[in-house]
Amino acid sequence: MNSKKWIKIWLSTMVITIAITGSINYLVDPMWLFSHQFTFNQVQGAFNERQQKTNYLQFRNSNTYNGVLLGSSRTASINQKDFVGMNVFNYAFGSMKPFEYIEYLEFFKKKHKNLNYIIIGADFLNTSIPNPKNINFEIPKYYINNTINPSYRLTTLLSVDTLRYSFINIARFLNRRDENKGAFYDRNNIRFKDKASEKQRIEAYTSNIKRQTNYFTGKNYKYNHEYISILNTLKNNNPHTNIIIFTSPISADLLVSIIKNGERLKEYRDWLYNLITEFGLIYHFMDINSITTNLKNYPDDSHYYPYIGKLVANRISDFDNQKIPNDFGIVLNKNNLDEYLNKFEKKLNLYKNPLSIIR
Repeated sequence: MNSKKWIKIWLSTMVITIAITGSINYLVDPMWLFSHQFTFNQVQGAFNERQQKTNYLQFRNSNTYNGVLLGSSRTASINQKDFVGMNVFNYAFGSMKPFEYIEYLEFFKKKHKNLNYIIIGADFLNTSIPNPKNINFEIPKYYINNTINPSYRLTTLLSVDTLRYSFINIARFLNRRDENKGAFYDRNNIRFKDKASEKQRIEAYTSNIKRQTNYFTGKNYKYNHEYISILNTLKNNNPHTNIIIFTSPISADLLVSIIKNGERLKEYRDWLYNLITEFGLIYHFMDINSITTNLKNYPDDSHYYPYIGKLVANRISDFDNQKIPNDFGIVLNKNNLDEYLNKFEKKLNLYKNPLSIIR
């Protein structure tokens, strides 16, 4: 076979490969570059939420949001449509740190200028100074620059890495009831989590509660005084926007373990005082209450199921949901904080130490 035929075969093969790769990546769209929906792209893995959600804002212009939700993976599980009377975009993702808030928020504001609500899921787990060794993601500018790069959409569409994610998404769709697949999204930025088996829940609970308690123990934990400074800057940058702060409802077992074994009651009290001093009031869910003491509401020690997220969103948006217990989502302010903390300490003293049970 002469060289011309080899070149034609090679070119033909390359063109066909590129066409197939681009077609599959376009249809499945795992990096959220387009807005189409069909049967096989309804299960979207959370491969890179920072990039995916930034892409979503950049390439979808069909919706105008007047609110944005920021926070960690716990906040990411809240359905943005459950904030009644608001049109909120859930811009939360796994391991989101406070130092990321401002840049992602500014990017959001460039796309949606009529911002009435900034809702932040505050995590006590974020009050420690971040350890660079534990940060496995890039700074916000990296993902934002990717998205606004004129060639990014095309190169991502034709990428072999994107093709791998496309096949994973297809496999996840075909095995939708596979309990090992973790959380996933639909095409409208709504996060889902299938019910874990009791065996899986216990395994995740046991390993995670030990790990996260250890994070708060001794020299592993250093209170981050920049935490409130970041929130103050965010507030000053948005003087005409209603900023709503809520605390994430981790399981009472984890909260008690952190405070008792990590000896972090002072930091917990300071955290609440600081938030209220800065914002006037907060919706407080990170408490010992009827939701957080029921471990059936959690696939592990800290991540609640989306149906609990619905209660959180409904409480914040003042929607009359009869399923919300009276003790879930207490509104704390400077007038009732001391009384609340006194009652909390009494409940804390009566609560059995979770680590003494699982050791």
